[in-house]
Amino acid sequence: MSVAFLPTTPLLIPDIATGAAGELGALRDAATAAVEDVCSNATSIAVLVPGSADHSLTTWSLRGFGIDVGDGEPTALPVAIAGWLLDGRPAHVVGTDLAARRLREYDAVLAMGDGSAARTDKAPLHLDPLAAPLDDAAVAAIGSADLDTLRELDLPAHDAVGATGPRVWKSLAGLIADVEASTLLSTTDPYGVLYLVATWHARWADPT
Repeated sequence: MSVAFLPTTPLLIPDIATGAAGELGALRDAATAAVEDVCSNATSIAVLVPGSADHSLTTWSLRGFGIDVGDGEPTALPVAIAGWLLDGRPAHVVGTDLAARRLREYDAVLAMGDGSAARTDKAPLHLDPLAAPLDDAAVAAIGSADLDTLRELDLPAHDAVGATGPRVWKSLAGLIADVEASTLLSTTDPYGVLYLVATWHARWADPT
């Protein structure tokens, strides 16, 4: 199986980013490359998000956020960004609450989530000195496929600095036996929010 770790900012979509489209160009290119790598030969694709979601992803839109982009009913932001990146590939959205039971059915997973939102004074949650160290440890663990560290992520600490990814990353790491290859493609925080793109080629753990 394969995993793409992906950001959830709507600014990945050029029609939304407009003047800032170039600012996230490298991140956008990395994200589209990661999805192509992970999904090109996949027979089934899951989009992993926090919570209890369990539905197909065939259409999406950001109209619920007041943005007229997309071709379906309003969807949650991580789902919409996954839909845009998938570019018509069918997928199923699985929440972390259901991952232990459902995720092993798929041979490609898009793990949607970001690091902290408190890395600078201009960040959504303003500067929190705990944010960068938490992010650094998580990014290093993803880049090196350190499953043990990811399984032990302190979710309340990450929640406190506005990180949406750790809940997804921890859930996923708990279901994987080993990672054959890991690549950290991009990290950036132009708005005080940590965005990252990475890929894993891995093997599911046997169900217990």
